[in-house]
Amino acid sequence: MALEYGGLKSNLQTSGWTFLSFMRFCSLLALSVILLPIQALAVKFFTQRWWALAGLWHRLVCSILGIEILVKGTPEKGGPVLFAANHISWLDIIVLGGKLEDASFIAKSEMQTWGLIGKICSLHKTIFVNRTRRSDSARQRDVLVSRVQEGHSLILFPEGTSTDGIRVEKFKSSLFSVAEKADEASGHTLKIQPVTLAYTEMNGMPLVRSQMPLVAWLGDVELFEHLRQFLGLARTVVTIEFHEPTTLAALGGRKNLAVYCEEKVRAGLESAHRAEMRLGPQVAVTYTGLAENT
Repeated sequence: MALEYGGLKSNLQTSGWTFLSFMRFCSLLALSVILLPIQALAVKFFTQRWWALAGLWHRLVCSILGIEILVKGTPEKGGPVLFAANHISWLDIIVLGGKLEDASFIAKSEMQTWGLIGKICSLHKTIFVNRTRRSDSARQRDVLVSRVQEGHSLILFPEGTSTDGIRVEKFKSSLFSVAEKADEASGHTLKIQPVTLAYTEMNGMPLVRSQMPLVAWLGDVELFEHLRQFLGLARTVVTIEFHEPTTLAALGGRKNLAVYCEEKVRAGLESAHRAEMRLGPQVAVTYTGLAENT
C-alpha cells in the first residue's frame, strides 16, 4: 500500500506527535496539495520555466520546517553548472532545490519507485541513473545532453550515499562520468562547482555529534519516522558554501576532479563545524592537500 511507504501508516498510528509537529505536517500536506498538481502541469507543458514553482515549493517547505539557510560564496551562473555536494539527509534536497535555479538532481534509479518521494523528485525534473543496466546508458545520456543543451544545471552527490554530517566520504570518480558527458554536450564550457552542506545549529545551540541523527538520515530509520522527529524541532541552521568552480580541462580528467571537489567540500565541512563550536582559527585546504591558516 502506498500509505505504508516509509513507515507512514504505522507512524500515523503511534504516539510522539507534538502540537508543533502536527501543525507542520498539516501545513506541508496543504502546501503540496495546492502546488504539486500545478507543478506537474508546468513540468509537462512549460519545460523551460519549470523551476520557478518547484523552487518556491522547496523554499516554503524549508520555512515550514524552521530551516534557516546561510550562504557562503556565490553559486556559479551564466550557463550549465554541475554542482557537486556532500550528502547528509533528505533535507539536502529541499535546501538545494530552493536555491539552485534551473538545476536538476541526479539520483539513483531506485528512487523513482519510492512512491510519493519518487513523484516529488520527478516534479523537480530529477535525472534517474541506473548504474548497473548498460541498456539504459544511451537513454540516460540523451536526457543528460538535452538538459545541459537547454542551459540547465545539475546537482550531483558524488559520495553515492548519505553520511552522518560529521565527515565526508570518498567522492567516487565514476559518478563524475556525468561531468564528462555534460561537458561534451555543452561544448566544453561546463563549470563544476563544489558545494558544502553543513547542519550547524539546532534550537539556538551548536549541533553536536550526538544530535546529528536528528538531521542526518542514514537509511536505518524509516523515512517518515525521521521526518516526524524533525517536525518537532523549533529551528535548524544549515550553511551552504559554494567553493571556487573549475572545469574538466583545468584538472585533466574526472579522477582529479573528484579529488578536487572532495577536498574542497571536506575543508568546508570542517570549517563550518569549527566556526560553530568556536574551536579556533578556521583552516583552508588547497587542492594539493596542504593546510593554511586563514
